[in-house]
Amino acid sequence: MEERKVFWRLAWPAAAEGLLLMILSAVDLLMVSSLGTTAVAAVSIFSQPRMVILCFSRAFAVAVTAYVARRSGESKGGCFSRFTKQTLTIALLGGGILLLCTILLLEPILLFAGADRTYLNSAMAYARPAFFGLFFTAPAIALHGVLAGLGDTKSVLKANVLGNVINVLCNAVFIYGIGPAPRLGVFGAGLGTLFGAVAALGYTLLILLPQKHPASLLKKSRWKPDRRYLSQIMPLYGGVFTEQAVERFGMFAYTRIVAGLGASSLGIHNICMGMCDIYYSFSQGMGKAGLIQCGNDIGATGGKKLKKICHVVKWESLLTASIACVLCIVLRVPVLSMYALEGQELLLASGIMLFVAFVSFPESFSLTHAGILRGMGHTGYVAIYSLVSIAILRPLITYLLVVVLDMQLYGAWTALLLDQSFRALFAVIGVCHMRKK
Repeated sequence: MEERKVFWRLAWPAAAEGLLLMILSAVDLLMVSSLGTTAVAAVSIFSQPRMVILCFSRAFAVAVTAYVARRSGESKGGCFSRFTKQTLTIALLGGGILLLCTILLLEPILLFAGADRTYLNSAMAYARPAFFGLFFTAPAIALHGVLAGLGDTKSVLKANVLGNVINVLCNAVFIYGIGPAPRLGVFGAGLGTLFGAVAALGYTLLILLPQKHPASLLKKSRWKPDRRYLSQIMPLYGGVFTEQAVERFGMFAYTRIVAGLGASSLGIHNICMGMCDIYYSFSQGMGKAGLIQCGNDIGATGGKKLKKICHVVKWESLLTASIACVLCIVLRVPVLSMYALEGQELLLASGIMLFVAFVSFPESFSLTHAGILRGMGHTGYVAIYSLVSIAILRPLITYLLVVVLDMQLYGAWTALLLDQSFRALFAVIGVCHMRKK
């Protein structure tokens, strides 16, 4: 089927990107785990504030991708130089503002995220250079949105893999003090994050410099965002940002409750969440492909192939989720043993990994069908059910199961499974309903 070929041509670089990046992140966490579970907690507590900050950039990138995909479907070979320059300008300004705010409020942010005083200094040592890395990450994400909208997911894959390989290599050098480099521990892990972000942005800019590129940064056009640009991108951004913001708020509240279980439980939770994020990121890649494919089809044919595209996405989601579930069950103990877990910690983590396995199904359908909805322009609908599920239901259910019923870490992962199932249900219902309109 032609639609299946097109889907995987777009999906495999984006899905492989997410898969490889999360594997590299797991390797990153593996290096930190050699410093002890307290070091893992110190580095992991930064993850949710980082994701909250990045939701501005990621929402912007999704809106950019949706716009470019539809416009490129309408006009093959069109020029996006002006659009790309103005996108970069906004991303740089936004990145600078976010950097300033976070550096000034670093300690309160980490404490609000649930950092314990016993590892707060280590968390701040990691977060300082890592936050500087966000200034370079923000424009890179925005430019990747342009490239994805043009269907060039391979270049996005190369840029992100390069950045993360640099990150891991620098981690090895600065965490352990290899060669002339000093042994810097968690601060060295933060430096690796910074250097990786710089490398990813540098490679992306090199891609967009040639004059022949449809989104070239060297063609003569306006850098300052104008009213036309804002009217094109802001309606899309509003819905996507609402979705991203409520997701981050929900995850922040969720992680805050888990952090109250102590450093050991938080460390195990983040190790398992890192495993969960591997397939989650793979599914995000498939969702991005669905967004691009639907946007192109609506721009080119008015949506005549949407039914076939939705059919392909549904079955590919089921197939890949099944493979992920089986691998997770079979390999959970050998993989967890690599993180220096033993005894009761290994037993707990092994149980949580069963949740990781079975949550693959709802998270796959949720992400891929949300991508279709965005490609169809229904970002507001995704934002509404995300608001209800992530920002309201997940924190409430987590509090009930973890605090009131004292189910500890198992309660937190039960809440996650219920949240993902709710989102998957409404994403699938939304696609079926919107497609018939």
